[in-house]
Amino acid sequence: MITILPVQADHTDLHLLIKELDTYLMECYPAESIYGLSPADPASFMIAYDAEGKPVGCGAIRALDEQSTELKRFYVRTSHRRQGIASRLLQALEEQAWQKNYRIIRLETGAAQPEAIAFYQRHGYEQIERFGIYVEDESSLCYEKKLQM
Repeated sequence: MITILPVQADHTDLHLLIKELDTYLMECYPAESIYGLSPADPASFMIAYDAEGKPVGCGAIRALDEQSTELKRFYVRTSHRRQGIASRLLQALEEQAWQKNYRIIRLETGAAQPEAIAFYQRHGYEQIERFGIYVEDESSLCYEKKLQM
C-alpha cells in the first residue's frame, strides 16, 4: 500500500529524498546541468510512503504561467521502482495541477536517463523544444502534457 501526502518544502523526509535524487543526478550530469528549486520558487510537494511509512518517492509542481506548471524533483528510490509508485505519484501531481487550474504540465529530464524518458512518454508526455532555464543546456530534454481530467 502506498500513501501519497502533500508536504511543506522544509519536510525532513523530502530533504532526504532530494539528497538521494541529487546524488543520483551527479552521477549522470555535471553540476551545472542539475536544476533544483530555489527557496524563492513556490512549489507544491508530495511524498509517497510505503506500507511501513517509509518515504519512497517525491515530486513537486511549480507555476510557469497561468496555464502551465512544471514537474520538478520527481524521484522514486531505486529499491521501489517498477512497483507503480512513480505512476501513482505522477497522477497525484497531475491531479493537483488540474485542481490549481493548470492545463499544461511540462518537465525537463536528461538524455542520460532513458528510463525516465520512457516513463514520461508512456504517461502521455511529448517532447517539446527546451524552455526557460533549459534552453541552452544541450543535455536537457523537455516534455509536455496537456492535462485532461
